[in-house]
Formats: sequence, C-alpha cells, structure tokens
Amino acid sequence: MADLETRLARHTRQLADRCLGEEELHTIKRSVIDSYAGICASFSDRELLGEFRRVAGGPGAGSGSPVWGVGQESDIVDAVFLNTILARRSDLLNTYVSPHSQAGVHPSDNVALALVLADWLNWTGGQFLKAVNICFHLSATFTDRYDPESTGFDHDAAAVFWTALSAGQALGLSEDQLVEAQRIAGGFGFSSNQAAVGDVTDWKHCTYASGAMRGLQAARLAGAGFTGPRAIYEGEFGADRFFAHGEMSIGSEPDLTQIIFKRWPALFFCQTPIDVAQELLPKIARADDIRTVEVETYERAVRNGLTESAFQPSSRAGRTHSLPYSVATALLKPLEYSDFDEERAGDPQLRQLLGKIKVTEDPAMTRRYPPATPCRISVTLRNGDVVRHERAFSRGDPHDPLSDEDISQKLRRNLGHLVPVAERSGILTSLWNLERLDDLGDLLTPLQHDLTAAETADTGAAPP
Repeated sequence: MADLETRLARHTRQLADRCLGEEELHTIKRSVIDSYAGICASFSDRELLGEFRRVAGGPGAGSGSPVWGVGQESDIVDAVFLNTILARRSDLLNTYVSPHSQAGVHPSDNVALALVLADWLNWTGGQFLKAVNICFHLSATFTDRYDPESTGFDHDAAAVFWTALSAGQALGLSEDQLVEAQRIAGGFGFSSNQAAVGDVTDWKHCTYASGAMRGLQAARLAGAGFTGPRAIYEGEFGADRFFAHGEMSIGSEPDLTQIIFKRWPALFFCQTPIDVAQELLPKIARADDIRTVEVETYERAVRNGLTESAFQPSSRAGRTHSLPYSVATALLKPLEYSDFDEERAGDPQLRQLLGKIKVTEDPAMTRRYPPATPCRISVTLRNGDVVRHERAFSRGDPHDPLSDEDISQKLRRNLGHLVPVAERSGILTSLWNLERLDDLGDLLTPLQHDLTAAETADTGAAPP
C-alpha cells in the first residue's frame, strides 16, 4: 500500500475532479455564508486591525495581496496569516466533531484561506466553492484520524497538512509535489496546545492562521522543487508518534451536514451553556437575586472551558474560551459580541456574579458527548427558590438547526458596520449564488476597506 502522504495527495486530486451536486453545493454555501458573517463580525475589533496595519506597513512587508480591514497590501504569506485570523477572532465559526472520537475542527476557518487564494489567483465563484469543499473534506478527514489536543498539541495542529494539500492543489502541484508539500509542512513543526491552557491569550485566535501560513509556504516550496522528510505521518518521529490517532478512512465521505453552527461569539463548548443561561434569563428578576449558580456539563467542556484563568480572563480569547465568564454574561442580559470586550469585562456586577459560579462535570453527560453537548444550570435565588434549565444540544446543532434564513440574518447583522443597508441584500444574493459568479469582487471589496482610517485621523497619528 502507498504511504499516507501519497494516498492523501491522490485523494486531494480526486476531490478536485468531483462535480458537486445541488445538495452538496447548498451545504457548502451555508457554511460559507456563516463564515463570512463571522469574518465581518471580527472587523469590529479595531485594536486587532491596528496590529494588522503595523504588520502590513512594517519592515519586510511586501505587496500584492490585500490585508483585510486596513486598506493596504502585503505579501501573500502575510495576507493568509492575518486574514485567516479574522475567521477565528469573532469565535462565530462552525464546528465538526468526529463521530469516531472527541476531536473537533472548525471547517469555516478554511473559508478565509480560500477567499485569499481566490483573490490571489483570480478564481470564479465555482472555483472558490470547489476549493472550500476540498478544505472541508480534508479537515474532517484529518479530524477523524487525529486528536492532537489529547496528547498536548493544539487541536489545529494538523491544519498545516490539509492547508498544504489545499494550497498545493490551488497552485496546480503534481501528485508528487503534493506529497512533498505535506512532508515540508510537517518539517515546519507541530503546534503545542499551550495557547489553550493557563492564561489564555489572543494567540488562541491565531492557531489555524499559523498552520495555514505554513501550509501555503510548504506548497510553494514543494512547487519549486524542495523535498521534505519522508514518512511524515507514519515514520519513527512522524505525526503519529505525537498525535493520538486512529485509522484514516480516505475516500469515505465525512458527513458535512453534521457541522454545528454557532449562535454565540464564544468557544464551541460554551454554546449550550450560553443557550441555557439565556433561556433562564427571563426567570431571574434581578442579578442581585442570584445567590449561587451551578453549571453541570460534560468533561470535554469542563476541560476546555475551565482553564486556570477562566475566572479571571485577561484577553478576549480568554473570555470567549471561559465557560464561567460566558454563563455569567448570559445570565445578566441578551448576549452580544461586545460582551467579551475588555470594557465589559470590568463591569462590577459581572465580576461579582463570576464569583458565584461553580462548574462541575456530570459523568452521565460525559457519556453522551458526542453527539450531545449537554448542560444543566441551576440558579439558587436569595429567597431559596431554585430555577433550573438544561439542554442536550446547542441551538445550531443539526438536532436543533439554524435555517437558511437564520444564517442569512446572521450575515445581515454582522455586515452592519461594513456596508450600507442597501448593499447587504446584494452580497447575500451573491453568496447564495456563488457557483454563478465570474469573480468574487463583490464579496472581497467590503473586506478590503480601511477601517483604521478613522482611528488614525482621531489620534492625529501618521499611518506606519
């Protein structure tokens, strides 16, 4: 049997040759629209865009590829890294959970990568959709095999491999070159899980972007003739040595209809707890009435959402990845994107409520994950009454799905600070009809505006 690198290279080329049916196209377009909405939401983070501007205008920066949100260009490697951060920053991206393990991945991370490549390579809408389909299938296939997080690596650690394959296919690499792209990608190293433990910093929103940047560079090097270390998966010190893994069923179709969409700008494992807290909100007259809050959920949610800094998160990523912070916020008011900003985090009422929350594992719930993502919240009030609610699945799970209109409305809501009301319907129409577009200009233009200009003018500072 051929080595795994060769089998994956052949599989990638087969995916590229497939003609997508109407139902497959619809499934992919739902995720594209959802991801585009998440990207748009991230543009409200002007401090992050200021960092983008300093990279794009700083020493060593190139030109030719737009960096979103700052009205500047840099080289393609910078553009891939910076722009794909925006798919993750809002934490509104979707999730695929392997039915064979507890591993998970965010397929919609790949939409930003495909948009950057589409702009760089002048793709049609059909070419873009085909690239997204390849990314989605490969990311799910790798997730069905690997669970890097359980052995101390970032859950995005394998992204370096599937982005090397996806970018390599986009660049027209041969099968042999796709093999070497994977090997070079692995030679760049595997990402540790340090970003998700202890004091969670904003690098947590950069882990996929780091993999995509290296994956693209690996593909470019392979295309130029570089070769990488052999047996990068199954060798003595290959990925299998470090990542928990099972068999890889290449050719068997991952079920992309099981992708879970997020309603809330927070960690996947916080989605059901937020739903439950929001449903309890009308039953609590005043925040001061709350004496204690007990959150019961499954082990994986406790492990990922109750890190060392969960009760005192110091960054936006720390707050979006904190189960107690998410629950406290959702028990006080209808939850919004800005509730994870630094200004909101300092609210005395919120800080006080955080101290009343206890999170515990329920072994029965642990046995139900996956597919269930259960949570029960019990709020004890000052008068002794207990209000309680629970859910087995989050809103957005296939068991409680978002409709096409729900996803469309999510985009309309998050387009608000990028385009006038009159233009939103046109963008949405273009997204639902991607396979008919000759180019993606209507979708890329809103992302390429300079949203930092107002801040620069207000401070009187010159652009870097």
